[in-house]
Amino acid sequence: MSSQSSDGPDEALASSGPNDAPPLIAIEGLTKTFGATRALRGVSFDIRRGETLGLLGANGAGKSTLIKALAGIHRPTSGVMRVDGRACDFRFPSDARDAGIATVHQNIDDGVVFGMTVAENLLLDEIATTGAPPFVTQRSILARARAVQQRLDLDLPLESPVENLSPSARQEVAIARELAKNPKLLILDEPTSTLSEREAEKLYEAVAEFRTRGIAILFISHSMSEVKRLCDRAVVLRDGRIVSTHGTPMDTEEIANSILGDLVLRVDHESRKGHGSAFQATALRAMPHGPEISFDIRRGEILGLTGLIGAGKSELLEQICGHRRIVSGKMAVEGADFRPRDVADAMEEGVVMVPEQRALQSIFPGEPLWKHCSIGLLSAFEAGGFMQRRREIAFTEDVIRDFRVVADGPRAVIESLSGGNQQKLLVGRWLSRGWKLLVLDEPFRGIDIGARGLICDALRAYSEEVPVLICSSDPEEVIEVADRVMIMVEGGIVHIAASNELSVENLASIMAGAVAAPTETKVEAVCE
Repeated sequence: MSSQSSDGPDEALASSGPNDAPPLIAIEGLTKTFGATRALRGVSFDIRRGETLGLLGANGAGKSTLIKALAGIHRPTSGVMRVDGRACDFRFPSDARDAGIATVHQNIDDGVVFGMTVAENLLLDEIATTGAPPFVTQRSILARARAVQQRLDLDLPLESPVENLSPSARQEVAIARELAKNPKLLILDEPTSTLSEREAEKLYEAVAEFRTRGIAILFISHSMSEVKRLCDRAVVLRDGRIVSTHGTPMDTEEIANSILGDLVLRVDHESRKGHGSAFQATALRAMPHGPEISFDIRRGEILGLTGLIGAGKSELLEQICGHRRIVSGKMAVEGADFRPRDVADAMEEGVVMVPEQRALQSIFPGEPLWKHCSIGLLSAFEAGGFMQRRREIAFTEDVIRDFRVVADGPRAVIESLSGGNQQKLLVGRWLSRGWKLLVLDEPFRGIDIGARGLICDALRAYSEEVPVLICSSDPEEVIEVADRVMIMVEGGIVHIAASNELSVENLASIMAGAVAAPTETKVEAVCE
């Protein structure tokens, strides 16, 4: 986080000290068992006032169980939780809220109620709590919501149905409802996993603001860049135990090793040059008034696409995959003209995409895994006008096995999987056949580095035959998986280079415009 002036709020916090004062939250020897399963094994750590503490760990490490214990959803089997030095026994979520602990869970829509207005959602606890006034009018709700809006400096349409808001605005409603109670600790569980870059940036600014108010934050994330940017300290949970604590400056490699344990994370790889041109874009415009761009994607390579917010990455991917019409220029796949009318048309031509917002665009709530695996490949499981259920289930079993998806079989509902296991399943289903181009938008958002490494290995093997385009706003992720990296700024391509010629720092500087970009001629020469 950026430093503050000597008379700023961060200085006041330092003098009162999160470091010198007793901890706000102290966890001592916390355990939680579910039958024969020990989800937490003697967890001990503390959180200081005004501190942002990162909680890291692979999927299944025990993070969700720990969060639910702090939130009063799960009652610990043994151990002590102290708030302001007082031992607490949370039997219900209301007990945690009364102690000053507020939680915003990973799935944004779990924190709001569709069919109700923004104002009603802001005051949901008051409306739904036992002992609430027997007669509540829309006028009184709106008046109370306006008071909350003014106190928290919100810019939200109070009378609008909450489902009409963007994901970040719905998240803002959920956070605002918790902040209205003046919490001591705010738990944010994977808060950016379903947000766009622009929406995530707004959240980062909000987290910095919460800190200036003296609110402690427990920040759960799989993104090393987020943790390094926002957190004062980080603790790593593995197999239900705290295995390490990290202060600033944080060593990414050390944290990764701590998360993975005996597993090996392979980051370095040879930058393959590919062969032939499988996809060509000529004089495309990512934005209506942006510059013309030309590039190609080769067989036997992964092309990484990156850039800052508003660079035009999403607009470009949507044109390639049929989400939006081409502004100008032309595209070709395997030498044939390619101008998809819609997503179905792009798929028919052999171009498929794993979208960024997994929860909104790829998941059917309540449906089993086998339906999620076969949904885009129905023709492969049809015979004589009937779907072959056994073949669908067998295919799903193969995806679960090959991608090490932790699940209770093909008939398990999608919500029973962690975010990382959902993503492994959704990526794995597309690698079963030879498409002409596979596009992945932010494929590593919200998953741990172990799952990321497995997906990277699978994609690199798959790309030996099928060209792959990966879009990520995280420079570390792009360099980790791509053979070549293409950087966009304000709708134009400013740099294309082999990934082993770039460092994370150099790539970030080019993205920010701090390094002079090559001329347009040089960019075209790289693409030939």
